[in-house]
Amino acid sequence: MSLVVIVMVVALAVGWLRGGSLDRLGSHPLRARALVVLALLVQLVGTLVGGPLHPVGLAVSAALVVAFLARNRGLRGTGLVALGLLANALVVGLNGAMPVRLEAAARAGTGVQALVLGDTRHELEGPATRLRLLGDVIPVPLPVRPEVVSVGDVLVAAGLGQLVALGMVHGPGTPRPRGVPTPQGRQRRALPALPSWTSVASPSAPRPGGRAS
Repeated sequence: MSLVVIVMVVALAVGWLRGGSLDRLGSHPLRARALVVLALLVQLVGTLVGGPLHPVGLAVSAALVVAFLARNRGLRGTGLVALGLLANALVVGLNGAMPVRLEAAARAGTGVQALVLGDTRHELEGPATRLRLLGDVIPVPLPVRPEVVSVGDVLVAAGLGQLVALGMVHGPGTPRPRGVPTPQGRQRRALPALPSWTSVASPSAPRPGGRAS
């Protein structure tokens, strides 16, 4: 998808301009990586077999990826990616394929016949289409590869861009060494201690066993 590629390139440039690095991005620990591999295999089988197995494979693949993102929810951008995948899986599951709006394809300058004919993953939007707003309704008139994307695609691209741009700058969190005060602690220590009322002796107060001066 051209939109995702462009967003990733921009995110890499932003992360580099902010002093980030790919080494810092790669230092983030990822949990349950096998879920991603399994999701790719399920989606590949559904695409090759086609027919009713395609939406089923896409839904199962999206669920596995969402589970992987939930295990790694501490990383910025994973929430947007999970929401986008769920939106795409929902509209495909209800319609059997990703509906494409004809007007959006015309505005983007892409060929509808090449997109729909011979591709069981897409279909033209019609009166019986469910959740039309989640289909491919957003034209992206790129000069080299124009395309029509969905709201879910935009969310996935935004989440991946955020994940890359912030991950290059902010590495994984490290625990604070013991004995090093937090900024709040330093501020509290910098404030002068107020005297207690019991330690302030009134000049006219009589001392035990004596007279008032």
